[in-house]
Amino acid sequence: MKRLLAVCAALALAATGCGGGGPTAPRGDVLVVVSAPLTTSPWVADTVVRGARLAVEELNAAGGVKMRGKLQKLSLIILDHANNVQRAQANARSAVEQHAAALVTDGVGAVAVAGVAGPAHLPVFVTYEGGQGLVDEDARPTLFRMAPANKPMTQRLTDYIAGRKPRIALLTDDSGYGRDGRTDLLAAIRRDSLTLAKAVEVPTGANVAPQVLAAKQSGADTVLVWARAPVVASVISEMRSRGWNAAIYTGPTAEDPYVRQQLAQHPQWLDGTGFVSFRMTSEVGPDPFTKFRAAYDKKFGPDKVGVKAGGTDVVQPPDWAMYAYDSVQLLARALTLAKVTVGLEASQALIDALNTTSVTGANGDQRSFLPRNHEGVSSDDMYIARFKDMRFSPVHDDFLSASLPAVSQ
Repeated sequence: MKRLLAVCAALALAATGCGGGGPTAPRGDVLVVVSAPLTTSPWVADTVVRGARLAVEELNAAGGVKMRGKLQKLSLIILDHANNVQRAQANARSAVEQHAAALVTDGVGAVAVAGVAGPAHLPVFVTYEGGQGLVDEDARPTLFRMAPANKPMTQRLTDYIAGRKPRIALLTDDSGYGRDGRTDLLAAIRRDSLTLAKAVEVPTGANVAPQVLAAKQSGADTVLVWARAPVVASVISEMRSRGWNAAIYTGPTAEDPYVRQQLAQHPQWLDGTGFVSFRMTSEVGPDPFTKFRAAYDKKFGPDKVGVKAGGTDVVQPPDWAMYAYDSVQLLARALTLAKVTVGLEASQALIDALNTTSVTGANGDQRSFLPRNHEGVSSDDMYIARFKDMRFSPVHDDFLSASLPAVSQ
């Protein structure tokens, strides 16, 4: 509760809501609504909220968004969906009712949200969830994903471990994130002709001991975990406390500070855990990300994980925050090109503009969409990282990963 109150206070901009609707933006401002799991997944929420807020404040500092030759300020409203699809849908209705220019969200309930936003021509930017079925340019033409999809991440992960000829146990949770990842991981395992010894699902909030025991008894030597952070932390803890030293690989939720906080008493249990994510730096080098990180840290301060390594605080790089930031920057460019006026931001003209424009993203990559491709991140940008001493860095036995610089943590 203290964290939520701190988040709500810190994120107050022109208007901020930490509940299910109600706040409004100053008249005449271009409104961007953020819908995120403030009360249930704070790190995920921070990535969406802070990235969007930084972009809004930078644009406003430069005068605002030029619309029909006139500069307009932006306002940000932040709503909590608490990982609940119905609340995410209600937040989308609130965005439509207030004539928002866009909705930026982690992606919980994205299909239901798009059902609300689509008829109103309201762009929805998904900045975290990677399920393959979310992006459908025909069924959901106003939904854009500015985040890596699960399919290329899971394929990248199974390609990486394939040479070891692993015997795999797959553990997922029953969240939308976990079930989407399960579907894509099973397909990737089949694609690489790998051996699947066991596949089990962990109910949300349940003790993971039975599932871990079943995985161990299957004779698996490699465990793939695709779940939200609490389950990732619990699986690692249960495995290592049993003395089971099988290799562990996960999705991007391993980055969530919650995982390291839960393993703080046994940091060695996390050592060697690998995960797949997107590269933070681009072909042009680390300078763009370094510049973005400096602006982020100046605004919010370094993101301390809450654990130490070698007596020094471990900090989390603002990698996922780049996606919400890039979404708002792309929206601003499209608003100018679409030549819409305040109050008419959500329109087919804006959707058309989003399908034809581009911006240079926070890490130097180009961010854009096409009418037949609403994926904003290249499938070639996935890398493998591994933890040691509570920090993660690119692995050295993978060509792309080995070419990336380690990012200070």
